[in-house]
Amino acid sequence: MNPLLFSPSVRNIPAVLELWEKLPYDHLIEKYKMPLDAKQSAKKFFINNTGYTHLAVMPDDLEVRPENIMQLINDIKDGGYQVIGGMCNIDESQPTVYNIQPLGSNYETPGPPTCKGSWYSDNDKPVLTGKDIFEVGFNGFALMFIERSVMEQLSFTGATDGGESNFDWNVCRQCHKLGIPIMTDKRVSMYHRRFEQYDEAKAFKKGILHKNEGYEYLKTKASKGF
Repeated sequence: MNPLLFSPSVRNIPAVLELWEKLPYDHLIEKYKMPLDAKQSAKKFFINNTGYTHLAVMPDDLEVRPENIMQLINDIKDGGYQVIGGMCNIDESQPTVYNIQPLGSNYETPGPPTCKGSWYSDNDKPVLTGKDIFEVGFNGFALMFIERSVMEQLSFTGATDGGESNFDWNVCRQCHKLGIPIMTDKRVSMYHRRFEQYDEAKAFKKGILHKNEGYEYLKTKASKGF
């Protein structure tokens, strides 16, 4: 297996950037690009570089550690999963509410429901299952590994805002239509810094910061000493 890590990135969160240097795989970073441009550029790069087996989506506000990646790789080797990710807290104020939702999602809606009771949690229904690996209706790009054969069938566009928003939701509903289960390993639990540098991210999307400064770069595992 040879995954390509992918991060659309506007923020520069020190705790996240420090961990990026420790990840033993090539990492494609689409910097200061609007969301749709970033996703389409990454898909094109991945499709054209056939040595990569999976695209692993990791947002720029998610703390991803080497052991998180290795656990999902082992899951894929053992279970043959085509789409699998970990999980993380919704935000810093909700450490025991996670970015995954049960089966039964209504994919006709423009985005995932956000009301109380929509998300798996430790304390309130729906409570996390006892299984380590289980199928979900929605996983919000918590280090989501997507197999090449699946990526070739996905539009990798957002569900709303002219294709600029709700990419994770669109990936999940397209997988559902293709009959591809979306799996989650709860042992891959990561910390989500959603509110860190949040104002900068909002200003970027409004065209106030880093307008027309977008670029792409590949941080190879060799450049990180692996």
